[in-house]
This record gives sequence, structure tokens and C-alpha cells, in this order.
Amino acid sequence: MCRVTTLDRRTVLRGGLVAGVAVAGLGVVGVSGCSTGPSEETVTAERLVPLVRSALADEKSARSLATAEPGYTAALTVVADQRAEHGRALREEIIRLDQEVAATVDEPQPSTSPAPAAPPTLVSLRAELERSSGEARDVAISLSGYPAGLVGSVAAAVISMREVQLA
Repeated sequence: MCRVTTLDRRTVLRGGLVAGVAVAGLGVVGVSGCSTGPSEETVTAERLVPLVRSALADEKSARSLATAEPGYTAALTVVADQRAEHGRALREEIIRLDQEVAATVDEPQPSTSPAPAAPPTLVSLRAELERSSGEARDVAISLSGYPAGLVGSVAAAVISMREVQLA
């Protein structure tokens, strides 16, 4: 963030014009301590992007399993619906924080594995949910304010899905 200092005309005349100070009408405005790095909002928004992607992947896995696992259809539908809601809530927060970062959420990510992904199983979904809750927990710890509460709630909900819905 930049710090703006306003000086009145008398102060400038007494102290002389300092380099980096701009004269505007009857006042003088100087800018000092400008940071050229990303804002705190941008950094927070960037931290939330992987959580949206995890929520969408978990939702997709749960929806595809709902038809393959008739004994878990209701539970998997709850998991899919809740993870979709997590994705929406996190996306809304990213949009509020930084529009440019929000535009990157749907960009395809490079694949880390050359082999095609295996169809999801209950075991793999439980593992995905464990990873997603841990990722959200770690992000929540690093944030403050509303984003921390939102992400902490997501982490708690995801571990609950794994431990209760898919028990």
C-alpha cells in the first residue's frame, strides 16, 4: 500500500521542495513507501483458487459415484451438493477480493500425471475429501477475518462429510 502525505504550502515553503513531492493547487502531496507487490486481497484470493478447484473436483467425483454406489446415493448427493456450495461461496469471495484472480479460477491446470485418471471409488473420494479438508485447514490458518472463517467452515464441513456421510 502507498502512504500519501499531505503538506500545506507553509510547510513546503519553510522546508523547501523535497524530491518526489508533487504540487497540486495549494497543497503538496508526496507518496512514499509504495509497494509494487500484490495487495493483501490479491494474495488471499490466490490462496482460495485451489480450494474452489478441489471443491469442484470433489463434487464431480461424488456425482459420478452416486449412480455407481446405490447404497451411498443419498450420502454422495449430499456431499456433491455441499461441495458445489463450497465452490460457489469460495468463488464469490474471490470475486469480492480480486476480479482478475477470479477470472483464473476456470483456467485449465496442467496435468501432473500422464496417465488418465481412474474412475472414482468410495475409497478414493474419502482420500480426496481428506486432502481437501487438510488443504482448507492449512489455508484457513494462514488467513484472517471473513476469509479465514469461510475456509475454516469449509474444512470442518469436508471432514464431517468424510467421517459422517461416507462412514
